[in-house]
Amino acid sequence: MLVVICVGIVSLYINRMARAYLAQRSAGSGQLDGVERAIHLVPGNAEFHDLLGVQLSASDQDNDRAVASLRTAVMLNPNRARYWLDLAAVYQVTGDIEKQNEAVQAALAAEPGDPEIRAEAALFFLVAGNTDRALPLFRQALAQNPESAATILPACWRETRDASLILSSVIPDDPGLELRFLGMLTQQNESSAAHQVWQYLIDSHKTFEPQLSFFYFDYLLNEHDVTSFDHAWRELASVAPSLQSYLPTENLIVNPGFEQRLLNSGRDWRYEPGDHIAAGIDDAVAHTGSRSLSLSYDGNPAYDAGWKQLIPVEPNAEYDFSVWIKSENIISSSGPRVAIVDAYSGANLLLMDDVLDTHPWQELKGTLRVPASAELIAVKIIRSPADTRIHGRVWIDDLRLVKR
Repeated sequence: MLVVICVGIVSLYINRMARAYLAQRSAGSGQLDGVERAIHLVPGNAEFHDLLGVQLSASDQDNDRAVASLRTAVMLNPNRARYWLDLAAVYQVTGDIEKQNEAVQAALAAEPGDPEIRAEAALFFLVAGNTDRALPLFRQALAQNPESAATILPACWRETRDASLILSSVIPDDPGLELRFLGMLTQQNESSAAHQVWQYLIDSHKTFEPQLSFFYFDYLLNEHDVTSFDHAWRELASVAPSLQSYLPTENLIVNPGFEQRLLNSGRDWRYEPGDHIAAGIDDAVAHTGSRSLSLSYDGNPAYDAGWKQLIPVEPNAEYDFSVWIKSENIISSSGPRVAIVDAYSGANLLLMDDVLDTHPWQELKGTLRVPASAELIAVKIIRSPADTRIHGRVWIDDLRLVKR
């Protein structure tokens, strides 16, 4: 008798396992009839009812059946927030906002601590126009999971178009998230809102790594907003003491002797590799201080050394420029020279004499008159003409640009 009972139990277990396996395979087919077959085999599995409801809704086959299947899913397992949100999505499609909100509330009650559930629930409320309910949920979700900013911030901006509201009600007290919002706005070319977020950051005097905001200065330059570029750099220096030494003085060139750490952004020197030129800071050779910019040419034709500084200037104003240069075995018919150009048009405004052969430190001077159409210049190291070979090395130090 005991053997018969044991055999019966084992057979029942095997039968259940087989049905569950077959049901899982049927549901995994991705076909509607496969999911229906899975429900027939294991009718008490909430996941299969949820999957059927989602598929029915997505295929626009039968929203009434979709609701019925999803309601079965939440009845079988009311503690799974995903099932409630899938039900809310169908109610949203059918326009039943009251039942949608009830399902969203049930999802929040089922898994109250899950930031993803909070974010998705908030999106339902936001789309329905219930910002009072949505925004605090978004804020909680961001506080728990800052990475969700990639989806939350665009959704909030798309629905509200209100930067001030998002700063006050959605983003926690976190300058990193505020900078991400600023970055999103610049990517969408929302200049006015971006300016508003920048002022919020500056006025709040929050501490953050200045480098995290450097993208904003490139954005302003791309927008040809030179005034805001200059003003924002001074504002950043006011809340970031490490940038105080990168502010222009009477000498408008920042870090003129290359003594400070290079920022490669903002008002400091910007650099990128140049063909056939080895460029870098030399801490063994200097006119004054302990460092200079070194450029080594490998014998091939070379044009732009890849170093420049962008400087806001006054149209129609005159400026005195000077630079110290040392050379070693520069062999070419056209040596390196410092050029000042219109940063946007590229037009040459001042072209210093080129340097050849071997010379100790020598000062080169020139006068620049800014055209009425220019407000941003670039100080660069180039060769002109540049189609001839060049070999040798130069050092550059102590640049100076002063308004007359």
